[in-house]
Amino acid sequence: MKITVYSAKGSAGKTPIATNIALDREFAIGTNEQFHVFDSFIPDDRLLAVDLTEAFPEIPEGIDIVFDLAGSLSQQSHSISSALAQSDLVIVPIFNEVKSLSGGIGTIREVTKFTRSILVVATKLQKQQGERFTNDWTQSRDYQNVAAAVDALDLGLPVLPLKFSKVFDAIFEKERSIRQLTESDPLAAYTYRDVAAQFDAIYTHIDSVSHALEKQPLRA
Repeated sequence: MKITVYSAKGSAGKTPIATNIALDREFAIGTNEQFHVFDSFIPDDRLLAVDLTEAFPEIPEGIDIVFDLAGSLSQQSHSISSALAQSDLVIVPIFNEVKSLSGGIGTIREVTKFTRSILVVATKLQKQQGERFTNDWTQSRDYQNVAAAVDALDLGLPVLPLKFSKVFDAIFEKERSIRQLTESDPLAAYTYRDVAAQFDAIYTHIDSVSHALEKQPLRA
């Protein structure tokens, strides 16, 4: 399976999402960032790094990869267009901030030129003053503002919540996925239980796309 995690707006949470997928599912990682963080914990045979203007090679069937992409889509950004063109699913992270909402919606419009298989993840969710809910982060104002902006596109795209958590720093400090961290440390299992469950929902969507692909006898 080939997954792209992309938003034209930086700091939306692309790299933590892509890294967690790669570590949990043993995917290869493709990146177009000049200064990336993967050298220390992703084996060379699972890391594919190109320049923004350089196209990714066509990834053969049977090789699972997640592309972690930076930059804006243009005629020169061949790394982005080549990844999107071969992706089975594109994950677009958006958080509730004016520039991220605008950049995320613009990203979705550009991605639809390549595929309609898009999952939006509302990232960096935090409880605002006066908010009262338990574990259902779809009730948060942050999530609802992101979902409303996506719904306005009238594309029927799913939007999943992902709360703000220090576990995303721990992924890189410990070089382990959220699930690996929680399984090895009872305190982490308690502290990060909500975000772990939210990531499980992301995996459920990924698996549903994968199963649908398996039912297709031929790929276009």
